[in-house]
Amino acid sequence: MNSQQYRLASQLVDLLHRHIGFYPGHRSVHAQGRYYAGVFTATPEARRISRAAHFQGQPVPVTIRHSNSPLANPVGPADSVSMAVRFYLPDGTATDLIALPITLFFTRTPEETLELLTIALPDPETGKPDMEKVGRFLAERPSVMHAVGLRKQLPAAVSFARTAYHALHAFRFVNDAGDAVYARYHWEPDAGVATQTLEELRKEKPSYLFEELEERLSQAPVGFTLVLELAGDGDPTDDPSAPWPEGRPRITVGRLEITRPTTLEEIGDPVMMHDPTRVTDGIELSDDPILAARRGIYEVSVAHRTGGWKGRSALLQRGGCPFG
Repeated sequence: MNSQQYRLASQLVDLLHRHIGFYPGHRSVHAQGRYYAGVFTATPEARRISRAAHFQGQPVPVTIRHSNSPLANPVGPADSVSMAVRFYLPDGTATDLIALPITLFFTRTPEETLELLTIALPDPETGKPDMEKVGRFLAERPSVMHAVGLRKQLPAAVSFARTAYHALHAFRFVNDAGDAVYARYHWEPDAGVATQTLEELRKEKPSYLFEELEERLSQAPVGFTLVLELAGDGDPTDDPSAPWPEGRPRITVGRLEITRPTTLEEIGDPVMMHDPTRVTDGIELSDDPILAARRGIYEVSVAHRTGGWKGRSALLQRGGCPFG
């Protein structure tokens, strides 16, 4: 990433902090999180799609971070949960997969995200955003309006183990023969999908979803199936707000078993930044500009919460890149 991309990432992070608050030393988004250990095993179909090391059929160790509410909502669990999986590959490298309950992102580009966040800032006098401006912004962008509408309709989680997660972006999968296909990832829970209202979830204590998952793990592993939804001709692979037509082929490429809780100390990574652009041979990034921007946004966020941003911010102002 170049200095302009990091400058944009910094602007986006600053705007997020203006919306939901900044808490030094903590994540602002998905702040409540716990780590779990597990194993991923690919299906025979996976190696026909990609030559990636974790798609060849041998069990691969993984760590999983489940998370939910921001620190701005300490009263109870939030409606927004996530599942970030790190695959530890045989050559000592790792690759990440970050997934959410939503199927589409809100905007098409980082610049559009910046514009929406700016428009949606609360008015200093009323303490509320100007909904007429927000409405005009959405009306001019039907795909963005559709994605925002889906998010508003999303119910709250009953359990981390009973939530379907989606990686939002398209990736390019290449096999040993050099054949390539674009696809989107989906995690499907063995226990089936169940939801509840946000009001019901907020009656529970903040640690409820984690304790519910850990009670399940005390009885048996929690399983998910990894499915690839294959793009068809003409399907947009560079726009995470655009849905693909119903009925696209779906291929099961692996199974995840979460086995037990773990810790950052055991993992040996005190920061543990999951990066959706950290791919491996056989899996490539699409031309999705939101996907490309996420690395910089996460790196800026890590610098903020670890106290490493002060000097790096000055470097950005001089046009340099704070991350080398």
